[in-house]
Amino acid sequence: MVMPVEEKARQSQMKDLQAFHKQAGEVLGEEFWQDIGALIPSLGPRVDIYYTQTTVVVMAEIPELKSKGQIGISLEGQTLILEGDIPCMYPVTENRITQAERFFGSFRRALLMPKPVSKDHIRANYSQGLLMIELQIETYEQPKNIPIEFA
Repeated sequence: MVMPVEEKARQSQMKDLQAFHKQAGEVLGEEFWQDIGALIPSLGPRVDIYYTQTTVVVMAEIPELKSKGQIGISLEGQTLILEGDIPCMYPVTENRITQAERFFGSFRRALLMPKPVSKDHIRANYSQGLLMIELQIETYEQPKNIPIEFA
């Protein structure tokens, strides 16, 4: 199977990033990533996006949702908007949390879709802390030639 150029470039970038991560850990110690992670605020829930021949799939890690009203999903052009609030489930105040890698609080994520998607064919399902959104890739019919009649 021949890989598209964009996919090869993305895989190459990921390998470079993984190599950098490993080298920084060896030189600066594994604590480096914990320390720097605390300095960089999370933008919201972690998200994976992939696509098949017919569908773009967005997987968002959103724990502890109890109702549909806690999260909103919309499509603005080709940008999927996820917004909501993930409550902190710990029985302590925020200043007593000594390490926080998971995201809690209000968020708004704007995710550009990797392929053109149809606004009319979107499904969302929430199960076991994961929100899965499936968006059908827009299919364009082949152009049809229109014959011209002369009178």
